[in-house]
Amino acid sequence: MEKDVYRQIVYSKIADYEKKGLFDVDVEEDPPYEPLKVGDVDYCRKKLSSKIKNIYANYLLNKFTKKQIKQKNAILTEICGMDKLDGLQSGAVVTSNHFHPFDSFPIRYALKTYNAKKKLHIIIGEHNYSGGKGFYGFLFRNQNTIPLAKNKELMIECMHAVDYYLKRGDWVLIYPEQAMWWNYRKPRPLKAGAFRFAIKSNVPVIACMITMQDSDILGKDGYYVQEYTLHILGVIYPNAELSNKENMECMKAENERLLKEKYEEVYGIPLVYTTEEGNK
Repeated sequence: MEKDVYRQIVYSKIADYEKKGLFDVDVEEDPPYEPLKVGDVDYCRKKLSSKIKNIYANYLLNKFTKKQIKQKNAILTEICGMDKLDGLQSGAVVTSNHFHPFDSFPIRYALKTYNAKKKLHIIIGEHNYSGGKGFYGFLFRNQNTIPLAKNKELMIECMHAVDYYLKRGDWVLIYPEQAMWWNYRKPRPLKAGAFRFAIKSNVPVIACMITMQDSDILGKDGYYVQEYTLHILGVIYPNAELSNKENMECMKAENERLLKEKYEEVYGIPLVYTTEEGNK
């Protein structure tokens, strides 16, 4: 089967961006969208209409995920490190690598296994929330999503919503790599935002990483469908003796250390980038 031309272009851009060190830049074009305005988002889903749409969106997502798993478009082989969650009672910020539209489903599955009463909320880009069309657009707007917006007032609402969900005991998934790089296996440098949210709400960060290997199933794009293993790397707590800035740096550095360690353990090679800087 010939490899999909669009996917080849994406892989080529990833290689180019890695060489240039542009690790947080999207390699795929965002859909056209209108910037969000105050009143466009019911962040805490207080309205009855928001609650009803949320229930229906979660029903559709569960049905869709089961279909993808059955058709072998999404393959989860194993969850490792569940024991690291022992004793965790509070809400938590979850961090993970971002490489596929389906890469949140292993984390959702892990949370359901750990505590079915908790909910997983996902920070998404404004472009996906506002610009998404059809079925996916409905999920982007009504599933447990929290859009980041450029509008300052909405950004404040977003921060309040994250704090609300974390203090309620839920998990909030944030991709600190920022951009999605299709099936990219290396962990990328992290942004500080996820750790800022955790410190503000005084909750830990659950550091995760999804590793991949080729399955024996050839996808419609001419590339092998990936088999996922979710690794729960550890729970990183804020240090009360450090300032917020020091905490952010320490927690981020620890998360990056765990990612590097797991990458080298699973793939059996050093974590090296093609940038001039070389090693991370």
